Amino acid sequence: MFSPDYIIVGAGSAGCIVANRLSEQPDINVLLIEAGGSDKSILYKMPAGSFPLLRSGRGNWNYHTVPQKHLNDRKIWFPRGKVLGGSSSINAMVVSRGNPDEYNQWRQLGNVGWSFDDCLPYFRKIESFAGGENDIRGRDGPLCVGMPGFDELRPLSHAWVHASMQAGHPFNPDSNGLDVTGVGMIQTNCTSGLRNSASTGYLRPALTRPNLQVVTDAHVTRLLMKSGRCEGVEVRKGNELKQYHASTEVILSAGAIGSPQILLLSGVGDPEHLRQVGIKTEHELAGVGNNLRDHLTISVKQKLTKPLSMVDDLRPLGMLQGFANWALYKRGVVANSALQVWTLYKSAEHLADPDIQSIIVPLIYSDHGRQVTMEHGFTVVSCACRPQSVGTLRLASSDPADAPLIDPNYLGSEADMAPLISAVRNVRKIIDQEAFRSIRGEELYPGASVTLDADIAAYIRAEAQCFYHPVGTCKMGTDDAAVVDPELRVRGVQGLRVIDASIMPDLITATTNFPTMMIAEKASAMILGQDHPAAPSEPAMAAA
Repeated sequence: MFSPDYIIVGAGSAGCIVANRLSEQPDINVLLIEAGGSDKSILYKMPAGSFPLLRSGRGNWNYHTVPQKHLNDRKIWFPRGKVLGGSSSINAMVVSRGNPDEYNQWRQLGNVGWSFDDCLPYFRKIESFAGGENDIRGRDGPLCVGMPGFDELRPLSHAWVHASMQAGHPFNPDSNGLDVTGVGMIQTNCTSGLRNSASTGYLRPALTRPNLQVVTDAHVTRLLMKSGRCEGVEVRKGNELKQYHASTEVILSAGAIGSPQILLLSGVGDPEHLRQVGIKTEHELAGVGNNLRDHLTISVKQKLTKPLSMVDDLRPLGMLQGFANWALYKRGVVANSALQVWTLYKSAEHLADPDIQSIIVPLIYSDHGRQVTMEHGFTVVSCACRPQSVGTLRLASSDPADAPLIDPNYLGSEADMAPLISAVRNVRKIIDQEAFRSIRGEELYPGASVTLDADIAAYIRAEAQCFYHPVGTCKMGTDDAAVVDPELRVRGVQGLRVIDASIMPDLITATTNFPTMMIAEKASAMILGQDHPAAPSEPAMAAA
């Protein structure tokens, strides 16, 4: 009978990595439990598969937020991966680390060992960067990281790069370098026409190990707590309830929604909230589910006067040709990300670092890509990367099958509106440059007549959407609001850690998938005694 030393809950971006690294030690038995199913479908392998996956809801928890008070009481669709690989199997594959100073701020909050210098070796450990190895980029990691060459850019992407530079944005050859400012090519975990997810890069190579077992379609309902220690998990698989016990630790890697939800269902959290839903308090930890932070986006949608979008690729003949080209040669439009270039910049001159990402998408789309306007045009999606709004994750009931109450509290801070208004104005400035003038048609949304701040703000409240980057609900720290310590151990509970995006104290100027993978690599090294945090007095080089 298999007797696990470690039980990992969630085979997503973090869980797959932790399972791989721990099971590299032949004397450590690892049980990995995933609520979703297999990622063997071609849609998970095909880089363009994220669009049909999002439209179908497959491999997805398909959450919605509670009505958002500052977004006209709209319920915002909130997709999260529910499949081997988690969100790394359904996302846009963007590889982004963020600004080095943001990690130094984690260290300044008391999180010893989490400065950028401390994290950099684990970013490098993840990747095999097509641009070559240097002091900040890795070459021998499990995940291939590539980016299009300038000669590989679509005409619309060329126009965006030139227009951004004409608008005053510098060209950045590596947006994962020490300076993220400027316009440049988007790096993706995609190679040879295939998606590189945490599952394909980390889990699949480890599946033949006798000391690793993976259970799919198994929903963890609660942790097994006894005398202040987590001893295992209760799991529902089909109509059957099972219990698994870990001799060493249980590791929650269920994400910024799943990990706090499981803690609360297990009686770890704020006693008042637990009482409201009829759950006995096993351990008081008020921060569980607090500090929910997410990126909010707003789009500018523009017609084209020339057929330079990807809309023809979505027509029946185009789809047939695209799929055939991918199936036979792993080439063509479905073999690569639709996202090629972006611009990172400051929403206000007084800021020290960029806080806006603007990405051009060669389609006019809405509702997270589930609706596409079948005419030539493009959408520029802008993300405000450093919001001050903070929300919560709460239980709807004591039933593990009930979706939790997700309240990101978008625009809850008045300060978060100004960067989004600035983003709309900056995108318009880029589109107004010479590089776009011969191909630019009518601005569809918000529309050329929408020029006043108040009118742009009204458009934002009516149309803004999430960017799928929730973090912070099991915050790492040393203060009373922290859920885990800098070693990612749940405060006051033995035998329990959280390793995923929920431990981030704050958002970063990045998509969150690669930072989550870095956290998993670093935490695995901590567990195995291979990581040595810097002394409290030791300064970080990147901050010097």
